[in-house]
Amino acid sequence: MSSKEFFDIFLFPANWDFQLNLVFIGVSIIYLLLTGPYRRWFPNSEPVPGKTKVFFLLGMIVYYFALGSPIRVIAAELFSMHMMQMSLLYFVLPPLLWLGIPAYMIRPLLNIKVFRKIWNFFSKPLISLVVFNGSLSFYHLPVVFEAIMNSQVLHNVTHGFLLFAALTMWWPIISPVKELDRLRPIPKLGLIFANGFILTPACAMITFTDIVLFDSYSQMSQLAPIMSPLHDQQFGGVIMKIMQEIVYITAIILVYTRWVRSERKKEEEELMKIRQENSSHLANA
Repeated sequence: MSSKEFFDIFLFPANWDFQLNLVFIGVSIIYLLLTGPYRRWFPNSEPVPGKTKVFFLLGMIVYYFALGSPIRVIAAELFSMHMMQMSLLYFVLPPLLWLGIPAYMIRPLLNIKVFRKIWNFFSKPLISLVVFNGSLSFYHLPVVFEAIMNSQVLHNVTHGFLLFAALTMWWPIISPVKELDRLRPIPKLGLIFANGFILTPACAMITFTDIVLFDSYSQMSQLAPIMSPLHDQQFGGVIMKIMQEIVYITAIILVYTRWVRSERKKEEEELMKIRQENSSHLANA
């Protein structure tokens, strides 16, 4: 298959899931209504900045691109595209959602006792670190991977849990609820570095092995006949690691920037307080 034929896959309407497209459009419209004219339905709601809405809508685009675009079709044949799909769903999507959902939309869920207990447990920094990275590594064990790929029910359950685990992992780093954003900047940075390190063995296993690990991708694909199954697998490991590093470096920059802004704000408040005290002393003199 030529490169032109490969890219023509993206132009063929049947390769796009238009029903899923309607679902995401519907979710986006509801979101814009609840962050706009119907915001008053939520107690203590505040105006939602435009950039927050952009983050959520970008998340919807990423979600649809991973599940409803031709990437879904190509991922069934190429392991490298499967890993791109995984990277979009579990590294790119979760932080975009947390940056895009206002706190007043999350608090009602946290007021449900059962949900709050489950969420508080799984979103603890160390637990979320181990659960997410452990689950993702376990998923890529060849025996487990094949079992999941051969069962649609198991496939859906697994990916649902991985998305939940990814959301809990990102919660301590980018919590949209200020009163629950308890982790200090330095531990946040440490958590990001730990996430980048702990998944390295799984990526290395996929990238540097000299055998094809997954039977589902052991045959030469007609979509990329110039790439052997082994090279496709190795390329997939590289894609996941690169995507992971790009997202985590971006997260480090975000956390550091927020930290600097917070410290500057504290300094300005302290300086203002000192000026007010000096003005008060001069007035009383």
